[in-house]
Amino acid sequence: MRVIADLASFDIIQVEKTPELGEANTFNGRFALPVPDGASVDVDDSTYILPQDGGDLATQLAQNLLARFPMYSHIVYNFLLEDADIADLDLTATGPAGQATRVITGRGIGPGTLGQAPNTTSLPPQHTILGVPQPGCLVTDVVDIGPVTGGAGADEFLAWWYIWEFDTTHDVASDYGVTAGDNTPASRDITETDQEPSNFEVYISHDNGANWTPIGHIEPTDLITFNTQVRMAFLNTSASDRVYLAAYAFMF
Repeated sequence: MRVIADLASFDIIQVEKTPELGEANTFNGRFALPVPDGASVDVDDSTYILPQDGGDLATQLAQNLLARFPMYSHIVYNFLLEDADIADLDLTATGPAGQATRVITGRGIGPGTLGQAPNTTSLPPQHTILGVPQPGCLVTDVVDIGPVTGGAGADEFLAWWYIWEFDTTHDVASDYGVTAGDNTPASRDITETDQEPSNFEVYISHDNGANWTPIGHIEPTDLITFNTQVRMAFLNTSASDRVYLAAYAFMF
């Protein structure tokens, strides 16, 4: 299931069944909120996306995700909806093997204009301009889980994320050559995709990036020792395809 909302107002427009993998839909002026498999939430006239104040839809989805796995007590999540969510990303970090951050997203802090649009944070494809493959790379900011674990931290984590493919066609209004007479508006299409494609890698660290461990989608990962400083890292090693990250979370 996915929830569709208006991009300008954040009002919920509809709830629909998750399309089949590879199915594309035109998505101009809208964005989608992914619903984790098995999450049970009621969407009605009182349901809202903003403000994110604990009663919002993203919080309900995260809490329902956590409820599916009673062996975990806490969840940290980010649906990348608004400017403040960008503060949870470390845009100056390096990846698990020292990769430079390469990501397209909004601005949540700083002297420039602030802004963020849902469904637009993306990892570009890998390039080799410098002679060394440089994947798309996004690292989250460090999350200190010490206060909620009594300082003990955790050694086992379960990660969830949701990615989509988007494709935007050109806006054509031409009176020249073979395109003369064309007046075709741009179209932004969303496509459901596998959450673990071969070109997409996810890592977790609970010692502030000193050590990284590859992690699967909804697969428990035991890091042996207890620590408190958690980060996630996402890599896109595709030579041609961009990956759009809609949401991520980890449980402990």
